[in-house]
Amino acid sequence: MGELTITPLGTNGFFPTYGRQTMSYLVRRDGVPLLLDAGTGVGRLLEQGTSRLLDGVARLDILLSHYHLDHVVGLSYLTAVAAKLPVRIWAPAPPLVDGDQRALGALIGPPLFPIEFCEFPSQVEVVPYTGETLQIDDFRLRLRRQSHAGGSVGVVIDERLAYMTDTEVDAGSADFARGVELLLHEVWVTQEEADRGALRRGHSTVEDVAALARAAGVRALMPVHHHPTRTPAALQQILESLAAHARLPVVPPVEGREHRLG
Repeated sequence: MGELTITPLGTNGFFPTYGRQTMSYLVRRDGVPLLLDAGTGVGRLLEQGTSRLLDGVARLDILLSHYHLDHVVGLSYLTAVAAKLPVRIWAPAPPLVDGDQRALGALIGPPLFPIEFCEFPSQVEVVPYTGETLQIDDFRLRLRRQSHAGGSVGVVIDERLAYMTDTEVDAGSADFARGVELLLHEVWVTQEEADRGALRRGHSTVEDVAALARAAGVRALMPVHHHPTRTPAALQQILESLAAHARLPVVPPVEGREHRLG
């Protein structure tokens, strides 16, 4: 099936802090790219070291999990990031989420942005998706609606990589991610923080994600969608707590660093 890699570009939820951008992850198989979400991390594709990841590609496919700003605002950066590269945006629609691609029309265009997709320097195509499976080039995807405000989409790629952000862990989460090599799952708060009243509706705790990873039999776990108030030291504590609870390898999501599966 070829070499599969993932490069975190933005790992924060809500807004950037501590040098971390908001949600975006570049998956590549044998050099073919698939971008998961388009937060402010999209801008890293202009930085030295990560800009090479799009060298020689024929098109950039972007799969959106939902329409919250920390997952889509980077679409406005495409005029610079993909000025000469055709782009295909896969936009979720009901029943996977409550909204549809019209949210992008409200964001990309006056008065919030000076031009519409049709005026971008490269061709931009928006493709709605609605089902439980999807084929993007040679990537085979399984999809699932998740428990989040307005809905969000969980993704399994080639039965090797699972991307599950902006969601609460529920009864079907383990079956959906079962046996993957790497699980990217949001970790928003600890159970202690939730017990003290921290907002967690539609989000997951350290303990819930660790239990999910064990139940699903995944080989490694990468926590994503960090709370913006986490300092680097506090984030390290989250990683250590996850490893202790999950009893399996926990991979730090370093922005700009490519991680090779297998």
